[in-house]
Amino acid sequence: MNIKPLNSRYLPILLFLFALLVYVSYSWGVSIYILDEAKNATCAREMFESNDFFVPTFNNVLRTDKPPLHYFFMMLSYAIFGVNPFAARFFSAVFGALTILITYLFTKKFLDKRAALFTTLVLLASIHLSLQFHLAVPDPYLIFFFTATLFLFYLALKTNKLSHVILMYAAIGLGTLSKGPVAILLPGLIFLLYLIFSKQFKWKIIASLKPFLGVLIVLAIAVPWYLVNGLHTNWEWTRGFFLKHNVNRFSGAMEGHGGIFLITFLYVFAGLFPFALFFPQVFKEAYKNKSNNFILFNLIAGLTVVVFFSVSQTKLINYTVPSYPFIAVLTGYYFAFKLQTFRQIRTNYFFLLFLGILIPIGGFIGLKYDPSLAPVNTQALWFAVLPLGLICAYFFRKEIVKFILLIGATTLLTACVFFAIVFPVFDQQNPVVQSLPLLKGKEVVYFEKFNPSYSFYLKKKIEKIEANQMDDFFNSNPEGVIISTKKRYEKAVLAGDYTILYSGKDLFESPTSILIGAK
Repeated sequence: MNIKPLNSRYLPILLFLFALLVYVSYSWGVSIYILDEAKNATCAREMFESNDFFVPTFNNVLRTDKPPLHYFFMMLSYAIFGVNPFAARFFSAVFGALTILITYLFTKKFLDKRAALFTTLVLLASIHLSLQFHLAVPDPYLIFFFTATLFLFYLALKTNKLSHVILMYAAIGLGTLSKGPVAILLPGLIFLLYLIFSKQFKWKIIASLKPFLGVLIVLAIAVPWYLVNGLHTNWEWTRGFFLKHNVNRFSGAMEGHGGIFLITFLYVFAGLFPFALFFPQVFKEAYKNKSNNFILFNLIAGLTVVVFFSVSQTKLINYTVPSYPFIAVLTGYYFAFKLQTFRQIRTNYFFLLFLGILIPIGGFIGLKYDPSLAPVNTQALWFAVLPLGLICAYFFRKEIVKFILLIGATTLLTACVFFAIVFPVFDQQNPVVQSLPLLKGKEVVYFEKFNPSYSFYLKKKIEKIEANQMDDFFNSNPEGVIISTKKRYEKAVLAGDYTILYSGKDLFESPTSILIGAK
């Protein structure tokens, strides 16, 4: 298969800028609403306003969920752009584009430019990866530093240069500040497996990686913040983060996010759609060509991440995202060197087309059963772009490069349609956007539970009140509003009779948010 070489020295820069444009686009057009986004963005706002780098809080209460690196970048972005959704998401897009860049550069170095370009296409075509890099969450930072750690490890083995070793350990340290010990444990496991399977598990090779120096570098980067934070919070944050959000998440299903062992493989299949449809051939060829150490390395890296989180009792689709760059390399390798004719993937294509047709139909029908999105279920028909593009690709099946490019471009266009057209309409149905005007100029408190997005937009602490305090609150604030959820309100034993000013089901979540006013 021939691909006309692209000789421009500016190609990596152009790829970075294109990826940045894809990941930053329309990030200003929808509210900070998804629960994790709202909590992270609000926490960064509170740290920014208090100029406190060591005590993360949400609604002025200690938040132990995540380490601080993404908060720091959001604080920087708030200082540049102001406190708004675009600022909260900006550096997620930057680290997304950097992930695309380094994956391209390392694949080009150890395979060739053709494989690197196909690998980049696979990543850019992933709607789920694009979604991750559109969100104000820590995952984009972990994905970048995890990817950099593994590629730098492979590079250090090849070059034996101290600078590459130092950069690798620096990436581990920064990854640890992004999401905690997983940035040490997972790379360490992958390093070990690769050295064993590549028959390089020898003290001479291990010594060349300077493990004792590495420990010092990682500790120097990560420990100071954890130490100062522990002293400031009397180690409450440390206990909450390491025990609840690491040990407990791995050993037990938290927040209802469990599932069978195989569900993580389904997550990766969905996350790398549409090119996941070619996985049977991709992994078969990767295994057959495992004598190529770079292929073996990516095979081990991708599968280790997926299997690791299969063992974890808490399972979320975003947990497996760090595997995407390495599985994309295997896919890019298959497209560049092994795929010759349409006949090789004919069955895969027709199954892909079948799924592509089902997506807009299934979305149209499925949204009818969600009370919050039923009024706008026709928006799902925009996803007809996907099957139409796949049909167009079929007419180029004899030119296999154009065929693959058109599939990738179609999915990228589908992602743009989702972020630019569909999701903004969905966003207007969310209860926070709809009810915020009712809170303007009012005294606001909450009862038992509230959607965290209110905290981001009200830009102040929302005080909690008990059921027996409602009368006193309304006596002091006749125009005041209490935020809660329908379920908590209906279960409460209340002294007075109050009015429901607003009720709306949270998007993509089970609670129904309500605003309560005086009778």
